[in-house]
Amino acid sequence: MMVTTLDANLLPNTRATWYSWLLTGFYLYSVNLQGNVVPFLQAEFALSYRAVSLHSSAIAVGIILVGLLGDRVEARLGRRRTLWLGIGGLASGSALLCLAPAPWASISACFLMGALGGLLPAIVPAVLADLHGERRAQAFAGQAIVAYAFGLAAPLLAGVAIWAQLGWRAAVLAGVAAGIAIGLGFRRMTLPEVAPPRAHEASAHHRRSLPPAYWAYWALLIASCALEFCLLFWAPSYLERIVGYSAAGAAIGSAGFPLGMLIGRIALRWLVARVALRWLLIAALALTFAGFLIYWGVSWPPAAIAGVIVIGLGIAPLYPLVTDFAIGAAPASVPGARDLAAMRLAIAFGLALLLAPIALGALADEVGLGRAHLALPTLIVSAYACFFIGQALQRRAALAVAE
Repeated sequence: MMVTTLDANLLPNTRATWYSWLLTGFYLYSVNLQGNVVPFLQAEFALSYRAVSLHSSAIAVGIILVGLLGDRVEARLGRRRTLWLGIGGLASGSALLCLAPAPWASISACFLMGALGGLLPAIVPAVLADLHGERRAQAFAGQAIVAYAFGLAAPLLAGVAIWAQLGWRAAVLAGVAAGIAIGLGFRRMTLPEVAPPRAHEASAHHRRSLPPAYWAYWALLIASCALEFCLLFWAPSYLERIVGYSAAGAAIGSAGFPLGMLIGRIALRWLVARVALRWLLIAALALTFAGFLIYWGVSWPPAAIAGVIVIGLGIAPLYPLVTDFAIGAAPASVPGARDLAAMRLAIAFGLALLLAPIALGALADEVGLGRAHLALPTLIVSAYACFFIGQALQRRAALAVAE
């Protein structure tokens, strides 16, 4: 991908990298906080479970729109201004959520968070890829650590705010303040921009097409994110209703999943420099499957919590690794290809968020929550299939170019 010349401020591991990481952290903090906010909205507005679920659905729909249309916004505004738009949209949506007088307003605020805030994680991978080149996997690993640290801070800060009788809105507004501070602190930051295409590259088809291997990795991201969202949404209920823990015990035990995720992403930062990414992904999926066998197949209650932690360790590397494979599959010689690839990944993320937890819940209504969890190994097998198909397609494309 052609980019403008980079100055000293854009070398790896400098302020531009941290700016990208912190923006993703701000986004994940705001999204993860919804799990703590929704119960209070449900009580304040006297909503049913189905009605209150529209808040997370609104975020997901907004993210999908980013994946469909975000590249046009970026082409018009440039990366720097589009990131400002993302910061402003996410901060505004969060603030409006605190002021919402009725469900229509709170749902609209969530849509705004997804539709504008979703620009942040959609653009950042392409920025990091341009900044770090072949070392982008390490940059993605660092991004994942910072993002999940922010994600863990969300429920902790919400709990403290509620305990201190400040209310859930204090935690939301703290995130707004953090986002504004990040934007102001890096307001003069220069980022690599996409160079305009040369005349012979100007056709829309040439600029907007992505290779088949990319779409295999795109489907792999859906499976990976679906695994994560299913555990986030349903592990507490499984530990309570199937394993037999109390509601409080299940809530504490399910915290093993984000704990495993954080440990796994810290380890990934070290592993990507020492182990081939292909083998890391294969091993991560195998570890996820092993964790599921402990979580679902062992009748001893403490084993279920151990399984949750192991599943977290296994799922942790998937998003940054799949992002690296997908961005790497985009043709580097085509201006805007990496940006388009990053944008389209937002569709996969949004679809997984929108459909996976609902689908597992609907399956649980039919066959029971325990049997419904067999969807998880099915997702793991699907992820393996998508990965190997993507690898085969990428090798075929490389051979075609060589010939």
